[in-house]
Amino acid sequence: MTVQDDKAAGQTEEDGGNKDEGRADGSTSEKPEPDEDDKKAAAEMMSAFEERPTVVLPGSGGAVSGTAVNDWLDEDGKPKFNNEVEGVNSDDGPSDEDKQAQIEKDMALNDELRKAAAEDDKGEKR
Repeated sequence: MTVQDDKAAGQTEEDGGNKDEGRADGSTSEKPEPDEDDKKAAAEMMSAFEERPTVVLPGSGGAVSGTAVNDWLDEDGKPKFNNEVEGVNSDDGPSDEDKQAQIEKDMALNDELRKAAAEDDKGEKR
């Protein structure tokens, strides 16, 4: 596009030839104002960017791990959700004692991971 084409299109050197600043009729569009619900939703979304330790799901032996696992554990470090079906007897899996030992081992690992993450974060302000 040449200078002559810009002038023919109604753009001058004074306005910089920029018609993207508003609508075609020259008016500008208004931005919507967020309400309290929008602000709460945004605050919840921002929690995804918080630094959290990577932990393992107790009983998984480290097979299920990540920062999201924090949301699946209660304040004692035990899983909030239990999907085991009552009355189902699985003889080909590990014994109850082995399962409990794995859960305790994973919970101890989570404690170590949280301490290590806290050490890494010392001195940093949030």
